[in-house]
Amino acid sequence: MKKSRMEYSVLNSSISTVIFVLKLLIQFITRTYFIRYLGVEYLGLNGLFSNILSLLSLAELGIGTSIIYSLYKPLAIEDKPQIKALMKLYEKAYNWIGLIVAVAGMAVVPFLHNMVNTTDHLGNITLIYLLFLSNSVLSYFFTYKRSLIIADQRSYIVNINDFIFVVITNIVQIVSLYFYQNFILYLLIQIIFTLASNISISLKVSKDYPYLKEQEKAILSTETKTQIKKNVIGNLSSKIGGVVVMGTDNIMISYFVGLASVGLYSNYLMIVNSVQNLCKQVTNSITASVGNYVVEGDRKKLLSLFKQHLFVNYTLIYFSTIVLSAVLNSFIHWWLGDKYLLSMVTSGLIIFNLIIQMFRNTSFVFIDAFGLYWNQRWKAVIEALINLVLSLILLNVFHLGINGVLIGTIVSSLCYVMWYEAYVIFKYGLKASMKIFIQLFFSYLLFLLFVIGIVVYLQKFILITGLIGIFVKAFLAVIIGLVLFMLRYRTNEEWLYLLGIIKRLFLRRR
Repeated sequence: MKKSRMEYSVLNSSISTVIFVLKLLIQFITRTYFIRYLGVEYLGLNGLFSNILSLLSLAELGIGTSIIYSLYKPLAIEDKPQIKALMKLYEKAYNWIGLIVAVAGMAVVPFLHNMVNTTDHLGNITLIYLLFLSNSVLSYFFTYKRSLIIADQRSYIVNINDFIFVVITNIVQIVSLYFYQNFILYLLIQIIFTLASNISISLKVSKDYPYLKEQEKAILSTETKTQIKKNVIGNLSSKIGGVVVMGTDNIMISYFVGLASVGLYSNYLMIVNSVQNLCKQVTNSITASVGNYVVEGDRKKLLSLFKQHLFVNYTLIYFSTIVLSAVLNSFIHWWLGDKYLLSMVTSGLIIFNLIIQMFRNTSFVFIDAFGLYWNQRWKAVIEALINLVLSLILLNVFHLGINGVLIGTIVSSLCYVMWYEAYVIFKYGLKASMKIFIQLFFSYLLFLLFVIGIVVYLQKFILITGLIGIFVKAFLAVIIGLVLFMLRYRTNEEWLYLLGIIKRLFLRRR
């Protein structure tokens, strides 16, 4: 029996969150062994090649998001012929994408040594890159099947499958690092289990949706094809912006600062990205449910849902960033040592950039749910230009290093892209005044910065060091944050709504 939207949302959020935390723990253990046995230079190479492949992912053209959006309605009304037709189209598209990424990836090979700025001798750079490329290309031949499960509000199945294979992969990689200290073997293990994970989820889709195997042909309407083309074009521009803003950071740092700096930065990035992705497990897991509300077309209910989602997102941002502000550098010091620390200014910029990017999570959910890709097709091009030009000036002229890259990203996001995304949602989706978002955003941001200032100031009086000191700082940050949060929002409409949901779910479980 099909579950309700609320049940699917709660199931997806809870399972995704638990799995993500467990994945995060094992990834920290693997990273520790990686640094111990391979060193910071290989860590930098890992970050650099990951960025290059994210640039190559432009070939995906945003088709993945378009798949999910196009499937909402046919899944809701159980239009199997339409689902089959869409899946056939996307299968062909992703097969071509895999080939294009492979060819484009090979074209990068002659330029690899120009991108790798290091004084250390790292052998087999070309082979290492080709292994990264192979792992990426293999995934494209299976992605379209994952999209069907996600669109059907069953993302928890994908998360459980991926978690099982992540655990196996990391255990085998740790063993290989301990005995062989070989990066190539480390990557080969990753490729093998990536392939196994994708085959596993493909078999699950074939079992749960047997009608996909039927030979009867289904034809997509001209209207559907037109809508898909517009969504893909709109997604492409968004993809360009996201890739240039986030995907070129390590390339610029490697070229202007050095590969070792990429390694240092990647440790901080792993932590903040883990926090951001953990929060996304909660906020993004209801995208399909929001898409169902969009199909119903109740704008008043959708506006209320937007405000509730933004508040939940803000609550996650609030508690995660005040804890990070208190313990980020202390944690790096305890985990890896002094030589892996970045300055307090850089650490502060990393956290502030995290805040801005996480605020956009609500916009991403509603843009996906409304299918507003075409309406924001030029946004990302302008965002990319602002970010790239400003970052290059700050790196090349003012020699600000990692700080210059972070400032470029913050300025492009805070001064332009965030507002354009909100404008598109409120004008074309919610059809309401954007003043609602402006007031909420500045109210939330200013209060958050005020609390962070208090927490950071009070941390100076905590003299306990080591792991115990980290726990004490984190605990006090949460207590201080919680007290101030409750004083500020105890009568907030969205907070009371959220409490109501929690109470209903708790009572239902009892």
